[in-house]
Amino acid sequence: MLSIAPQPAREPTPPFQYTLRTLLLLFVVLGSSLAVFGGWGIAVFGLVVGLAIYVRQAQSLPSLAELVVIVVVLLVLVALLLPAAQTARESGRRVQCASNLKQLAIALLYYEKANGCFPPAYITDKNGKPMHSWRTLILPHMDLSALYNLFKFSEPWDGPNNRKPGTVPVMVYVCPSDPAVRQPAAARTSYVAVVGPNTAWAGDKPRKLADFGKHASTTIMLVEVTNSGIDWAEPKDLSLDSITADSGASTTLALTSNHGKQKDFFTYISDSRVNVAMADGSVRSLWLGNRSAEELRKLFEIGGCTEEEIGEPERHLNWPNIAALAVWLASVGALLVGAVRGRKTLLGPPAAR
Repeated sequence: MLSIAPQPAREPTPPFQYTLRTLLLLFVVLGSSLAVFGGWGIAVFGLVVGLAIYVRQAQSLPSLAELVVIVVVLLVLVALLLPAAQTARESGRRVQCASNLKQLAIALLYYEKANGCFPPAYITDKNGKPMHSWRTLILPHMDLSALYNLFKFSEPWDGPNNRKPGTVPVMVYVCPSDPAVRQPAAARTSYVAVVGPNTAWAGDKPRKLADFGKHASTTIMLVEVTNSGIDWAEPKDLSLDSITADSGASTTLALTSNHGKQKDFFTYISDSRVNVAMADGSVRSLWLGNRSAEELRKLFEIGGCTEEEIGEPERHLNWPNIAALAVWLASVGALLVGAVRGRKTLLGPPAAR
């Protein structure tokens, strides 16, 4: 009679052992996860450690190599997409601001075509007092004729009959990155003209597109600002003298777009830039830099911009983020490889299982 010798009971797999090497590796994974994912790094770290423990203690997996590869690929995709998602909101605001400027620039060109000239920065009464803004004059060219018809141009913009239409928020005049838009009662504007001698806006004297000649593409019509304190219907903008005063810091703040640093996970723009609309209807990114009063004055004069100042900004590699991602990938890979090796050691060769 055939007898079968009893097989010794298999000892349970010991739990994941935290050796000094493993602990150091875990600290590297944690630090690099925080560097790559920000606050989400804690969740990613927990996912990686849980996966390593599962791989280490699992008794049977149909295709361990494929499982590890799939999970690592998914984690890499998360590593690439999550930082982009964190900056997507502000990027969208920047695009919306540029889109608003484009609409205003086109409306100005439609006005010029219909009237033979651009609107003046403001229209005045018989005593030369500003009454209404160019922003009110171009409303019909943005399909806002109904709002335009509510204004009584014989009264100032804040007169008895104009207070109601003048406080209607007009979204095309609002940049979503402007803190002023968080005040629902204020019909503020984020876009202004720069008024002064030899600029695109000569006060109550309108200019023609022909006045710019071949310099329309290098002449600034509009700039975006934050916390302007100006209602869109108010006949007020930035004067050339005010932004070219010898106060570098305040000048930069007056023209800031408030979009934050223009960067993604892998690249960034080091220049300080603001969106501007040119006389030819294009919207460009203006480099501010540390300019003197004389340089700023020249910048806003007719044809005062160069391609270098309004061209596409140079992007630089974000080496700290790239290094953090490389460390994260290497440390996660080392942790998973260690878990796979530990599992093989515990289970022994296939013939002994």
